[in-house]
Amino acid sequence: MSSPASKFHLSSAGPWFAILLALAMITFWPTYVSLPREASSFYTHFHALIATCWLLLLIIQPWLIRRGNYARHRQLGQLAWLVGPVFILSILLLANYRIKGLEGPAYEMQTFILWLQLSLGSVFALSWAMAMLKRDSMVHHARFMICTGLTLIDPILIRALLWMDKTPDWNYWWLTFGLTDLVLVVLIFLERNLSGGRGVFPAMLVVFFLSQSPALFGWTSQDWWQGFAAWYASLPLT
Repeated sequence: MSSPASKFHLSSAGPWFAILLALAMITFWPTYVSLPREASSFYTHFHALIATCWLLLLIIQPWLIRRGNYARHRQLGQLAWLVGPVFILSILLLANYRIKGLEGPAYEMQTFILWLQLSLGSVFALSWAMAMLKRDSMVHHARFMICTGLTLIDPILIRALLWMDKTPDWNYWWLTFGLTDLVLVVLIFLERNLSGGRGVFPAMLVVFFLSQSPALFGWTSQDWWQGFAAWYASLPLT
């Protein structure tokens, strides 16, 4: 039987992810949503479609829990076995497509973006895998599912920041990653008096910070990452 804590997170997360989806539509409007279909690549459309499907799952599933429709929640949850891995695949393909054929400053910037894509994709993959492995323990499953959605804060918020400042003289990712980590800190604080599943958010806060550190501290310019980026660009994925 699920604890009150797990029900709280499942039933309360949906509206927040609905807000995140609405923000995505707004922030991606000038660079993607409002453009003709042919203006973007197949890999961009594929990634956008699957990301939207995942957000819809994060919105609908808590709503079903709130309504007490556990049977439909479990039925719809079977889609996570498909959508999660396909979402990861869409990240890998898009990252490969966007780094191919670039030179100079554009390539250097894309190697930085490649870290963002692959690191957030890895955190998503870990969160998704743990959510699936812990699907019979709602107190764990719910929290890991929330963490999958938190990986989407950065790519959505960064577009809004680029609107406001086209030539930044500071690292935007201190804000986007800081907000993501702050959400986890708030969740940890709200759960301070709970027991079941309480260790998920502290553990994932460490995972998120470790994945963010190279982008925050400029480590992506080092030879180890530049060598990996060149290798990844050479892969015949797209």
